[in-house]
Amino acid sequence: MNKDIEERINKITNNKDEKIYPSIPRNMLIECSNICNLSCIFCANRKMTRPKGKISLDFVKRILNEAFELGVKEVGYYTTGEPLINEELEKYIYIAKNKGYEYIYITTNGILANIERIKKLVKEGLNSIKFSINAINEKDYILIHGKNMYNLVMNNLKEVYKWRNDNNINLKIYVSYISTKYTEYDIETIENNFKEFCDKVLITNVRNQSGLVPEIVGNLENKNESNKIKGKRNLPCYYPFNTICITLEGYITACCTDFQNYLAYANLNKMSLKEAWYSSIITDLRKQHISGKLKNNLCYNCIYNSLKVPEPLKDDLATKFNEQLLLDNKYMKSQLKKYCQKY
Repeated sequence: MNKDIEERINKITNNKDEKIYPSIPRNMLIECSNICNLSCIFCANRKMTRPKGKISLDFVKRILNEAFELGVKEVGYYTTGEPLINEELEKYIYIAKNKGYEYIYITTNGILANIERIKKLVKEGLNSIKFSINAINEKDYILIHGKNMYNLVMNNLKEVYKWRNDNNINLKIYVSYISTKYTEYDIETIENNFKEFCDKVLITNVRNQSGLVPEIVGNLENKNESNKIKGKRNLPCYYPFNTICITLEGYITACCTDFQNYLAYANLNKMSLKEAWYSSIITDLRKQHISGKLKNNLCYNCIYNSLKVPEPLKDDLATKFNEQLLLDNKYMKSQLKKYCQKY
């Protein structure tokens, strides 16, 4: 079942079910791994101190069954890491497809998205793949992603697209591009670099990764925000109301870019998904979003780009980090220095 990605995104972001007890959404994200094989300049994964690993297959089976019975019909296998690192991803996809999920998708940086791996994923039921390629040349790719994998990633994209077309495969292929002030080419230039090898290019402006990369402001933020989605979120943010995000530990969090589980509000190893969705902690967070009065939490940092260390919603679910880590901008400064000196 193919859907246009903009239609799907709009249904999620424009959902007005902003109540303290919203309906359980149709879409769910599962963090199959928080490990990444890149070190992107704007991503908080490089700052993450949460233990790295992969989600339990038994837990995935259970949560897919439970969510499906509650009306969830779409599942994406990614949040804070690279999903293709998990060698059991094919199994997760098969379980979801066999259960009856209508739409199964991933976002990948493309390094491991070789044609043989993608064939296996599609065979098990993958409906769409989005390549996160945030550069249109090698020099920009090294700045943004930290390694020179541009040609490898582009070749993988081209091979998958050709295989899809040559064999009439039911697979949607997208490219996402996060624009920074150093890579802020006009929309036509960006689209022309990818459009022959995908169904759609999605361009957004860089933002502060839920407040965990505050150094983006003043260093990477765009000069011109026209014709792109603006980086700053507004209140109420749709995430606490319209998304189910499952972490590899089996927690449910209010945001898919919650790298330290600071917005994790329930342990699904100890309670049901329905109980968690309507529990007191997430209900209180929704109230904060509706009233516009956020407490000292990660949502506050995201909206206002605060430099304060936020408080987790549940201490026992979060991996604590300190002000030094939050404000550490050495990596970004180093990358920008090398780039500017060379180009």
